[in-house]
Amino acid sequence: MQKQKNKETGITLIALVVTIIVLIILAGVSINMLVGENGIITKAQEAKGDTEQAQQEELQGLSGLETAIEEALGNVYNEEKGVNKPKLAQGMTPIKFTDPTESEKGTVVTTNSEDAEWYNYDEKKWANARTEDGSMWVWIPRFAYRVNNSTQTFDVVFLVGTTDTYYDENGELQTAKRCTSEDELVDTTTGFTVHPAFTNETAINYRNGGWDKEITGIWVAKFEAGYASGNNDAEVVASSVNYTQDTAYVPAVESGTTTGHYPARNWLDKEYGSTTTTIKYPVFRPLTYSMNYIDHNDAYNIAKVLNTNGNPYGFNGAADSHLMKNSEWGAVAYLSKSEYGLGSTDITVNNISLNNSTESVYAVTGCTSNTTSETTRETTIETIKGTAGNTDSGGVYTWDQLNGTRTSCTGTIYGIYDLSGGLWERTTGYVANENENLSNYGKSIAYDGNNLKITSTKYTTVYPHNADTDKEGINDSTNASNNNWSANSLIYGDGIRETSTSGTASNSWYGDTSYFPGLSNPFLVRGGGYYNRESTGVFAFVRSDGISHYGNGFRAVVIVP
Repeated sequence: MQKQKNKETGITLIALVVTIIVLIILAGVSINMLVGENGIITKAQEAKGDTEQAQQEELQGLSGLETAIEEALGNVYNEEKGVNKPKLAQGMTPIKFTDPTESEKGTVVTTNSEDAEWYNYDEKKWANARTEDGSMWVWIPRFAYRVNNSTQTFDVVFLVGTTDTYYDENGELQTAKRCTSEDELVDTTTGFTVHPAFTNETAINYRNGGWDKEITGIWVAKFEAGYASGNNDAEVVASSVNYTQDTAYVPAVESGTTTGHYPARNWLDKEYGSTTTTIKYPVFRPLTYSMNYIDHNDAYNIAKVLNTNGNPYGFNGAADSHLMKNSEWGAVAYLSKSEYGLGSTDITVNNISLNNSTESVYAVTGCTSNTTSETTRETTIETIKGTAGNTDSGGVYTWDQLNGTRTSCTGTIYGIYDLSGGLWERTTGYVANENENLSNYGKSIAYDGNNLKITSTKYTTVYPHNADTDKEGINDSTNASNNNWSANSLIYGDGIRETSTSGTASNSWYGDTSYFPGLSNPFLVRGGGYYNRESTGVFAFVRSDGISHYGNGFRAVVIVP
């Protein structure tokens, strides 16, 4: 019996060995779960490492952000002045002005970028620079804005560096909104919206006229383009591009018969028609014959080569010059109608015209008259360059007289001129309605080879159009313009939908002209001409066929990377 009991309660050697093996296996599994490649301890160690790495990356990110802000504050953003510092291109020299008086003209003074008196936007002294040829440029710093329809003005806050942040009235950093998709409707009447002219819009196909990177500001020509020599001492320099149109739209006073299409000409080259003629580099200076008789295509081409070898400005290839875009026109207009410009005061019209008394010359840059008399406006350049402070009845005011308030967008000599009157200024906005004039007079703008561009680029803006009322076989231009204006419901920042109530007549702010492009007039021109009088202004826009015209000119913009 005893043996049987031992058999029931005891353990054999084999069983013991098996038990030990099982325990070893179980122990191995447990150890592996703890410290193996995928074990708990190993995973915990990895998680700890990941956490530490994430914390390190976060610290590095914060450090990078802090460095970026410090760099913006130290090298890009002027904390004392509250705006981004002007970014000079090669060939640019900072300038400021002595204030003109009733008896003496203001004078241009060369300075340097460290001069504390160079600019002060709170005092409506925008930063000015001069290139080697004497052309003048004005810095528009990156900003965000809010539309005030009741007062027809804008609230503006200047942004820090290339960020969307700004300092509020309490000195706290705030962030402005921006467009993030092609179909987004942005309300620019509430909060602050980053102006699109300064933003990278590659992800939304440049919908609002943006650029291919974030930028701190732009340089805008202080005056509309003018001819070198004549009534200035600028040297005539031929560019690398030629005129492409052999006819021009000429008024009867010049043709001697009727207004219509005649052989191409201008003041500098006279009549040249179909003869190959090189476009001469323009100057952007005051008291200069405005550069007319140039179509949309050629204005675009000459503005794009201001930075090429042999240019008279001193620019190198890093300075990106181009024909002004509607978004850039809007940036100037919005800043000018804020507390940093004229605010609710309308810009005085440059209504001077030589009316072909100097052959092929009509508008003159930086001028206005204190009379509405036709005979006074149609004066000679000698009178325009006459005595400073001439306030006699019928007198003519020039850009540097009467404190520069007559046609400057700031009410000071530091602003931009000829935005109201002078010549209608061509921009790179158009509707891709397949009208033949897109190719005839603006192929460089609207075409990529033989293909019509139906989406915007960083140099051009394609506006939506109503294909039912804007197509071949339709002749109702009023209906086409109004319907195209209505189709343009998303683009902002260009001084069109935000500041007008229809696509025809004079329904922009301040009674400015508002004719949206359509049919045989697919291009946009801005600002009004010397002959438009009351309907001329910074918010004026008109449809154009793009043809070479005695009353149309252009302006250039330069971006420094």
